[in-house]
Amino acid sequence: MTDWDDEGQDLLQRGTEAWERRDRATAEALFSQLVQLFPDRPEGYNKLGVISAESGELKTAEEYFLRALSVDRRYAPALTNLGNIYLERGEVDQAIQHYYLALNSDPDYAPAHRNLSVAYRKQGKYAAFVSHFKRSQRLDVRRAHQEFRDQTRQTATGPLGRAATFPAWVWWVTAGIGVAILLTVFKR
Repeated sequence: MTDWDDEGQDLLQRGTEAWERRDRATAEALFSQLVQLFPDRPEGYNKLGVISAESGELKTAEEYFLRALSVDRRYAPALTNLGNIYLERGEVDQAIQHYYLALNSDPDYAPAHRNLSVAYRKQGKYAAFVSHFKRSQRLDVRRAHQEFRDQTRQTATGPLGRAATFPAWVWWVTAGIGVAILLTVFKR
């Protein structure tokens, strides 16, 4: 069997990129390949479920999400997506139950908080709606900041391609020097 860290991550990333550029056929092929190579991982089933759900094939999507959960019953994305299916069908209580199952698995999973807020809004529970919606926004901002920091670390490389880890003050001093140079150049 192929090592998940290499082949699995590559297929997942390429499939996600294809889906984001709306290339359904390529995304579906890559996620199907992911499921064939890694039948004991939930990611491929979940992604195929998302494709089916966004195409209006809710029964097929539900089957994929349930398959992902049969592999990993605590996989927050599949629990959340299954909750979305129930919410779409008007089964709000069942949707809420699945969002909470996802949050029991991963308390910081922003999509579960966001979708839970939608379900509470449908029920007219506005305090719970606002609470979970704000939580999802804070988590999204935190994730975006972390991704930015990760990208910054990846682009700043030192000798032998190793990530250069400088203290924050080094970056601020460097930025300050750059601004001073720009101001000097543009004053002329």
